[in-house]
Amino acid sequence: MDAATLTYDTLRFADVEDFPETSEPVWILGKNYSALTEKEEIFNDVTSRLWFTYRKNFPAIGGMGPTSDTGWGCMLRCGQMIFAQALICRHLGRDWRWSKENRQKASYFNILNSFIDKKDSYFSIHQI
Repeated sequence: MDAATLTYDTLRFADVEDFPETSEPVWILGKNYSALTEKEEIFNDVTSRLWFTYRKNFPAIGGMGPTSDTGWGCMLRCGQMIFAQALICRHLGRDWRWSKENRQKASYFNILNSFIDKKDSYFSIHQI
C-alpha cells in the first residue's frame, strides 16, 4: 500500500514495565479504559488510529514544487489525521479495530487511498 500511513505495530507499550499502573482512568478519543485491567484494549485502540507523518519523494506539488514536506508539513499531517479519524468513526464506527490477522473492509482502504500523496487523491497534501 502506498498510503501515507503507519501504525504503532512495533510499539508494544502494553509490555513495557514502566507503563503507568494508575487507578486513574485512561481516556482515548472519548473512550474510558483502566490501565490496571485493560492494557491490551488500550494498545488495540491506539494501534487502530491512523498516523500520517512527514513524507519524501512524493510527486512534486504543482508539477514543479516540493517533493517532501519535512519541516513544514506537520500541521497539515495533523489535520489529515484528525479528518481521517473522523472518517474512520463515521464509516467504520468508534469501536473499529485494525488487526493484522483480519482483512479490512473496503471502506478502510477507501479512506487510506484518499490520503495518498498524489494529485488525484482527495485529501492528499497536493489538494490541501
